[in-house]
Amino acid sequence: MELYSDEIIFLDYIPEQDILTVALQEEREYPVAEVRKAFISIVSCIRENNISRLLLDFRRNTLDLSEADYKASIAQLAVGVLQTPLQKVARVGTSNPIRENKIVNTYEGIKGAVPFPIAVKMFYDKAEALEWLKLEV
Repeated sequence: MELYSDEIIFLDYIPEQDILTVALQEEREYPVAEVRKAFISIVSCIRENNISRLLLDFRRNTLDLSEADYKASIAQLAVGVLQTPLQKVARVGTSNPIRENKIVNTYEGIKGAVPFPIAVKMFYDKAEALEWLKLEV
């Protein structure tokens, strides 16, 4: 069930599994402001629909932000979801190891600075990510 869609993201909800799937609309560069707006939309959707599981399908991500912009964007999303019923996040990444290392390192830095009670796991396969999300917390 589609909950939200704009020029950047598509949010699809699977109610019987309480999973919100986020996918990029197209493979292209996005300005930082658009990424932050998309993250605000994700957090709002989670809060408004009382969602406990999130699948970030970012396989099509070509965004190459500076380290500072990555940190600010990921921190914005992390802080936003802390105030929601979210319990698990699965992120399906790209096949670009440099990009993925930057994202993992940024997430680990934020997690070290702020207590983060939400289970987060990185994947390269969407089916595996969905199976993990379906497991009880």
